[in-house]
Amino acid sequence: MLPLRQIRRFLLILLPILLTVVVGLGVVVFREAAHAGNGEAWAAAWVLAFVVGLPVTLVLLALAGARQEHAKTSKIVPFTGEKIPGAGQ
Repeated sequence: MLPLRQIRRFLLILLPILLTVVVGLGVVVFREAAHAGNGEAWAAAWVLAFVVGLPVTLVLLALAGARQEHAKTSKIVPFTGEKIPGAGQ
């Protein structure tokens, strides 16, 4: 089984590629629907908002949450072996 660090590196390479493919397919579908007519374009936009928009939003929110969590823990947690100032008082 792969260590967690290698899995994260693999996903960091794979996710932007997959999101680019999904967004590209969404653009192609929307262009085809726009050529078909106004109603079809609105229907395709509604479907693409969920099919393309939600996965992209979920990945971006997960990345933002991980970055925020990393920033928070790096400021709070002291280095290994150090005593926490004022803990015994």
